[in-house]
Amino acid sequence: MSNKWFWALISVLLLLLAGWGVQWFLTNYEQRSREIVTGMSPEAKRNPLLAAERFLNRIHVTTESLSGRDRLMTPPSESGLLLVYRLGVSLPPEREQALMDWVRQGGHLLITPQEVWDDEAQSSGNNLLDALGVHLVLRDAEDEGADETADTDQPDQAPQSAVQFDTPNSGQRIGVAFSDRRVLFDSQGRADWAVETEAGAHLLQFQLGQGRITVTSDLEIFANGAIGERDHALLLALLVGDQRKAWLLYSSAMPALPVLLWRLAPGLVLSLLALGLLWVWSLTRRSGPLLTSGQPLRRNLLEHLAAVGRFVWRTDQASGTFRQSQAALLLAWRKRHPILNTLEQAACCQWIAQHAGLTPQAVERALFGDYQGEQAFIQVTAAQQKLAAQLRIQKGQDLGER
Repeated sequence: MSNKWFWALISVLLLLLAGWGVQWFLTNYEQRSREIVTGMSPEAKRNPLLAAERFLNRIHVTTESLSGRDRLMTPPSESGLLLVYRLGVSLPPEREQALMDWVRQGGHLLITPQEVWDDEAQSSGNNLLDALGVHLVLRDAEDEGADETADTDQPDQAPQSAVQFDTPNSGQRIGVAFSDRRVLFDSQGRADWAVETEAGAHLLQFQLGQGRITVTSDLEIFANGAIGERDHALLLALLVGDQRKAWLLYSSAMPALPVLLWRLAPGLVLSLLALGLLWVWSLTRRSGPLLTSGQPLRRNLLEHLAAVGRFVWRTDQASGTFRQSQAALLLAWRKRHPILNTLEQAACCQWIAQHAGLTPQAVERALFGDYQGEQAFIQVTAAQQKLAAQLRIQKGQDLGER
């Protein structure tokens, strides 16, 4: 058999084996899809309105999710829906007026109260809500369920826990599960549209110029875990209306100081970090010679005395030291020879000169005189050394006799 036929046979056998393997795999296995829940993403944990943002983008509404009070302090330059998930404290009067001007020019502000109405202080904790006359009241637990208005005779309506109402423009009936414990009251009766139950209102809308302000009892219906329930997404779409732009402010709290500095002055933050790194690096650099370890070498006694002498001479203390040495040497001779205590200075010098082998003049300069200049100081010091040596000799002789 030629090589050509041999390789052709091998190829056919391999094709048959591959076909049999594919048939066996398809017979024993089938394709199935499985959904694996991985939990909420970090972005969704940080932004409770992430699902609402994606829903609005899907219906061709340009949407931004924001954190901080920038959009409240400086309203957008174009009209749209501004949803404030957590309203926070009152704005400064000039900023609140700028926000109201933005609404009058066609903007739509969607908010919810955070604090309940305080009867004693006659305040809701926010000047904007006080101006609208909107009061938030918390119902008692035993009153829950009083606002359920679902009609069970209609098969297509939402569950009983949802509040049923007709939208003003389309007239479409929808069901929204507002919180049972939070209800609103229009104290001034100025609302142009209200979603009310027997317990109170859950939505109040006020016309202001060409725009609107909508106040709901809660905005949890638009949060990530609830916007897909009942008609919550439909209500959000109806509130957006013809607007093509939406800003979802999921946190209006003042950011932390480091975050605020990074937003307003990133160059300053980077400069401070660079200076900090340079300062830490400078701590690792040494200045001056290295310190040697171990015990220092002991200096020779003569070297020490010479150094002390140089120090005394340099600091002009030689005169005082010389007087002390004169007094100590004279006292030593008088103790050694008490006869000197009865003699005058000249006679004392004469007596010591006879016993020390020096001239009376040298003894007088050594014990009572002075010196002029370095050379004279050396001569007088030498005479003192001889007098001290003579005392030691006499002391040694006395000890030898004993």
